[in-house]
Amino acid sequence: MCNTIFQVSLFVILVCNLILLNNANELDREHNIVQTKYGKIEGNTLVSRNKRTFYAFRGIPYAAPPTGDLRFRAPIPPKPWSNVRDAKKDGPICIQKNYLYSEHPPVEGKEDCLYLNVYTPKDKNTSLLPVMVFIHQGGFFGGTGNSDYLGPHYFMDKDVVLVTFNYRLAVFGLLCTNDEASPGNYALKDQVFALEWVKENIRNFGGDNNQVTIFGESAGAGSVHLHFFSPTTEGLFHRAVSESGSSLSLWARPTNQLQELVAKQQASFVNCSINNGSHAMVECLRQVDAVTLADSADLFKYFSTEPYAVYGPVTEKISLLNPKPYLSKDPLFLLQEGKFHRIPWITGVVSDEGILRVSPLLRNSTTREELKKNFDVYGPQMLGIALSVPEGDVMTVWKNVTSYFLQADNVNVSNPDSVQGFINLYSDRSFKYGSYQSALLHAWKGLNDVWFYNFNYRGEYSYGDVYAATKENINFTWGVCHTDDLLYLFTSPKLFTPLKSKKDLQMSEIMIQMWTDFAIKGDPSPTIGGATFKWRPLPNLSGQAVVKNSDLVYLDISGNHKSHDKIAFEIKNDFLTEQMLFWESLPLAENIDGLQ
Repeated sequence: MCNTIFQVSLFVILVCNLILLNNANELDREHNIVQTKYGKIEGNTLVSRNKRTFYAFRGIPYAAPPTGDLRFRAPIPPKPWSNVRDAKKDGPICIQKNYLYSEHPPVEGKEDCLYLNVYTPKDKNTSLLPVMVFIHQGGFFGGTGNSDYLGPHYFMDKDVVLVTFNYRLAVFGLLCTNDEASPGNYALKDQVFALEWVKENIRNFGGDNNQVTIFGESAGAGSVHLHFFSPTTEGLFHRAVSESGSSLSLWARPTNQLQELVAKQQASFVNCSINNGSHAMVECLRQVDAVTLADSADLFKYFSTEPYAVYGPVTEKISLLNPKPYLSKDPLFLLQEGKFHRIPWITGVVSDEGILRVSPLLRNSTTREELKKNFDVYGPQMLGIALSVPEGDVMTVWKNVTSYFLQADNVNVSNPDSVQGFINLYSDRSFKYGSYQSALLHAWKGLNDVWFYNFNYRGEYSYGDVYAATKENINFTWGVCHTDDLLYLFTSPKLFTPLKSKKDLQMSEIMIQMWTDFAIKGDPSPTIGGATFKWRPLPNLSGQAVVKNSDLVYLDISGNHKSHDKIAFEIKNDFLTEQMLFWESLPLAENIDGLQ
């Protein structure tokens, strides 16, 4: 009897303590203070687009500064802090060079940049909310998750918790020697570390760590897809969105031999010897001033800003100093073997991805003339033809490509069809073909929940003008540029004034609804004018002997802010059929048997 009374009393005490603890956490949240694993942080309150109050906790360290001996190493936890930490402003961006998102590195010689931001509605109910973690764009050499480029105000109209963050870039994020000295993939390992932070801490912000959607654009999209294949990400996310990029995009595919050559070339730029072994070389690179090392990347350039991106992901070998490799096998092979996390996935492209590069190449008259004079020299390099065929076949393939897309041996800026052909060439080679292959392969290997889209809405603003970096122009009507879809998901006060076109605002409301509905209930079907347009995923294609272009069921989103026509949604199954079949007809290493 006494034991029973004692057990009941103990149970009551435990329950009361739990209630008090929960109330204390809620009280702290009411005062903009939240407890994390490493210490308390204090944020501030902001107001969403539709006047909803939300909490903003910015500049939260999720890993130790990757400086000194931690440069070119996997991330480790930050040091705990005892006092309440100010989390009312963004942390410094990761060091980068010559990118539209950067004025320059944070503090010379330092790279303390592994910070994240958490945004959560103030008036949420008592249940935990789905979490959305965005991985920023920037070609693995630039970009930031900070709020002046990725403002949360649109998402905070909805019942989700949003997380953005910074990760290491370029040489700091991807230097690889193909051995223990510097295994590489630090950018991706930082991302995993941020997801682990979310897993451990996000409940204190009202987020459900068992309902995490990761989404990203460009390099962020490729990263999202790469996470499908890493054993280190198991259980860290539950849905995913890749906007304009996949692990089969050329710039996201592992290129170990190339990356080792890049590392040695990088070392030579800053007078670090490559003759004393990789460990000595990497140790020398750790001693180089961060700004000097970042600036030396200019020495890779052979024309304009080419190569656009030098560093990329690799596969790793398990070893004593690298016990948990991020990726041990090419994602293409893993995908063909059906070895990936079975996670619902949205992936897609914008209609004119290639404006990203074509705009700066053709709108600057000096650059345009140099390109015209050296088109057959620069062209194959810019399009990475040698990554797909042996050196001896590069020019043959290049001639086939230019004949198909340009109907000539150069770009004629007086001919809109020629300019559009150049855009299409860049679009397919850098983004569309890899995304197309990825979606079909996932469905072929039995993933039931794969949605594909083509975003063809042209708003008042465009990243094409930003990428061009000039006020010069040519007589051409530019379409929907790479990154333009982000205009309707995030505010970017550093680059654009607020959306004001009625149709742009409507497009933004629709996209936010689609992405958050996917995170909340797994259905991204758009709603417009009170009616829901059912977006069907790809059919399960497992068991088919071959997979065809017509198997790619996709949502086409079209419209123009100047037009009187409504924003249109249509389910199609004819995704650039002729162009995709053209790429499949070439002798490219990345082509897939059975995909027709």
